[in-house]
Amino acid sequence: MKKFICIILFASLHLFCRAQNVFDTETPPDMEGSNSSLSSDSIPESNVPHFRHTWQWERNGVYKREVALDTLMDGIQNFNTIFKKNISNTYLGNFPSPYLSNIFITRETVQDFYPLTQIRAFLFKPEDALLFNTTTPFTRLKYFTGGGKGKAENLLDVWHVQNIRPWWNAGIRYQLISSDGRYMNQKAKAYHFSLFSSYEKERIALSFFLNQNNGHFAENGGVKDISFIIDSTNQKAENIPVNLSSNDISNNYRNTNFQLQGQYNIGNPKEVTTPTDTFTTYPAKAIINIRAEGNERRYKEGSIAFDFFPHTYIDSTSTTDLITNQVYDISTKFVMNEHPKYKYLPGIYAGLDFKHENYRQRTAFDSISHTESFGHTRYSGTYITAGIFNVDTNVSFTYDIAGKLCVLGHYAGNFKFDGYVQQALRKDRSSYIRANATIELQSVNPFFDRYVGNHDIWENDFKAIKTIKADGRYVNNRLRTELGVGIANIFSYVYFDTAAMPQQTSKTLMVLTAWGKQNFRLGNFYFDQTVYFQKSTQEDILSLPAISVYSHNYFQHALFKNALFLQTGIDVFYNTKFYADNYMPSIMQFYNQRERKTGNYPKLDVFLNLRIKRADIFVKYEHINYLLKNHGDFFSAADYPINPGMLKFGIKWDFFD
Repeated sequence: MKKFICIILFASLHLFCRAQNVFDTETPPDMEGSNSSLSSDSIPESNVPHFRHTWQWERNGVYKREVALDTLMDGIQNFNTIFKKNISNTYLGNFPSPYLSNIFITRETVQDFYPLTQIRAFLFKPEDALLFNTTTPFTRLKYFTGGGKGKAENLLDVWHVQNIRPWWNAGIRYQLISSDGRYMNQKAKAYHFSLFSSYEKERIALSFFLNQNNGHFAENGGVKDISFIIDSTNQKAENIPVNLSSNDISNNYRNTNFQLQGQYNIGNPKEVTTPTDTFTTYPAKAIINIRAEGNERRYKEGSIAFDFFPHTYIDSTSTTDLITNQVYDISTKFVMNEHPKYKYLPGIYAGLDFKHENYRQRTAFDSISHTESFGHTRYSGTYITAGIFNVDTNVSFTYDIAGKLCVLGHYAGNFKFDGYVQQALRKDRSSYIRANATIELQSVNPFFDRYVGNHDIWENDFKAIKTIKADGRYVNNRLRTELGVGIANIFSYVYFDTAAMPQQTSKTLMVLTAWGKQNFRLGNFYFDQTVYFQKSTQEDILSLPAISVYSHNYFQHALFKNALFLQTGIDVFYNTKFYADNYMPSIMQFYNQRERKTGNYPKLDVFLNLRIKRADIFVKYEHINYLLKNHGDFFSAADYPINPGMLKFGIKWDFFD
């Protein structure tokens, strides 16, 4: 609470110390700060209106994709990052904690350093960063909190970006997510600090990114007896026995990222105007992208829990398992841009990528002499890349198709072809149909090749995994409708079996998915519904909920001549019963279990959101149906219940000067 009060005081001083009013009360509440064109002309600093342009570079610099910074009040109450990405998840109940999406087609892309895959939502990496151009400095402050002493949950997120010159922007971001946990030994923290910058002037375009992600997760192995959750009405969450009762067991990670991208434009410049921006384009450009990444994951036990872990191979008194990784990636491309006059003439590119990975870990353990061996394992690959694209926002038919083939190194023979085609159905492009497809052959991640830990040892020679995926969707923004179907065929799928050991199946795994999103409106009442249907052809290998639902229902109204914007309602999260994975702390991975199903339990949250000028404020009671009987089958992972009910509140405040 002291933190929260200090932040409010700081934000208030920031406003009151300004001579000018930065608020525009006539701007609709959800349209403030949208992308707009920027002028590079000299403008006096006083009374400069705030405009910002935000974008990302697709395909490592091939073309810009405009990405509006989220300014909506709607959804602010759902600040758990994993539920912003997926409507249904298997996780450890705490925020933050490792997770696995229950919606197969939205699962995270496998990370080069595999242990990061299950915590990807808590990382900030170069591909997540937005590039900015702003007329005035922009600061965003978020502070969300809940719980009381000993069970607090907090999120602090601070951005600051500003233009140093009209063509040069720089920014910083700091985010901290921390939780004491509602059950024993669940304390967790994930945080990152980032520096980023972009420069665009005449023929030169540069972008820079540097950051570090860190995290610490205390491990409790799940509850010892599920009857405490399902049947008991008297036991407090913090007193329920857990499998790992010692408070000195934890997983820790560190991820460091550096990226530098340079572009040089070739040919005669031409000015192009789009609905949101005016910019200069050139016939061609050359790109170089340099990326370096360092990773570390450490598992620690102060004393061994012999009754939980079936095997202890190396040290019977304590555990320190460490694996590190470095990734170096250099890519070059030559791009022929889309023609600004002939809208349907595509852009094309070709290039070379070189990737090198270095792993350091235990490589062997001799059980007779009790000696450990450590070593480096190196992997590399040289890729040919090429693509064709037409992403002009003024045309009705757009596409982006790319391919890469590894011709040298450990990954020789690996390939990936992916892309999309999209056809607008109206002149204003408010409705469209879109198809996405991917076909790839990828060597199994090195994490599955060899691992030597105190409780887990394996060495495998798995075949490369072949994946064929396709999906199509119909989107109508005017009717607020989206309908889609998708199919994924995976050959030689790799998974963790019921003993938490990696296995590869010879069966073809097929996952069928259909989904619908519809936002209904009746006056000031809104009913936003999302539903997914899934079917796995190999339920013994991959179990998924047949139906997953997110129902977002609220009343919304502007008051006091738009000075106050109010939204209040109820959120419902639900999925049908299925064999949700269990979780193994020693490897920080989810694994198959077939002992009991979880699901068929709706989680209800009630909320009140307010917007007052540039500030969004919310209050919500999460898992309010817990208050009805204080027990129930509300497990997420097999041995991990979600948190009991909790009151939460928070603020998001934007400053434009």
